[in-house]
Amino acid sequence: MSIRRSSARAAVVAAALCAAAPVAQAAPIVFLGLDNAFMPSPRPNADAARDAFVAAAGAATLVTQDFESAALGALPAGASTGTFANGVGVTVDNTATDYLRVASGVGPFDTYPVSGSRYLESLSAEGSTYFTASFDQPLRAIGFYITDASDWIGTPGPIAPLVVSLTTLSGTFDFDLTGSVDPTTIVDGNVAFFGALSAGDPITSVAIANPGSNPDEDAIGIDDVMVAVQSVPVPQTLTLLGAGLALLGWGRRRG
Repeated sequence: MSIRRSSARAAVVAAALCAAAPVAQAAPIVFLGLDNAFMPSPRPNADAARDAFVAAAGAATLVTQDFESAALGALPAGASTGTFANGVGVTVDNTATDYLRVASGVGPFDTYPVSGSRYLESLSAEGSTYFTASFDQPLRAIGFYITDASDWIGTPGPIAPLVVSLTTLSGTFDFDLTGSVDPTTIVDGNVAFFGALSAGDPITSVAIANPGSNPDEDAIGIDDVMVAVQSVPVPQTLTLLGAGLALLGWGRRRG
């Protein structure tokens, strides 16, 4: 009798879980602005995208990594760890084929910082990722400046732009880092801002990749990385599962 009662309760719980199955999450909201000029100052498009991102995410919730306190030099192959000011831990997986390093000033490929003097610089060959950054807490928002991305002006096309891949709790979303701008029209030393807000589906990692159709190696600079943490509520399905397990335990104790 106790087994039958438990099975009946399990069927009820299973039906409730099926009824509450999560629906597909919407893609993160993206803020993107590109200034297609050589080291432009001011940066009207990139800064406008940053301002819109900050306003949407909430300035008080964001913390920034500007790399000014980071030691100069190459990051080792594999994983390196660090911490943002709000306690968010980050593990950077260095998969660049040439180098991933903290640099200062203008790089040999016209990468550069957007504030201070230091930034993260990555050089990678075609068909590879530059790096993947994974976070130990889910993020509601992430944004950063990128310099010298997809600068293939005058190169015969078509050429695909660099891609930023955001992994969330529900899946992975890919976005072009240059929007709708053809990479064969983008000049050296350009600057863009990329921001993503994903309040309902928190971000767990971000990667920047070369899709493999680029004609040669390419360098990018990353600076002023902003993150905001999101507290993740217990999903309804897990709440129902917990209730169901409690019912099953009750049935066994009663039997």
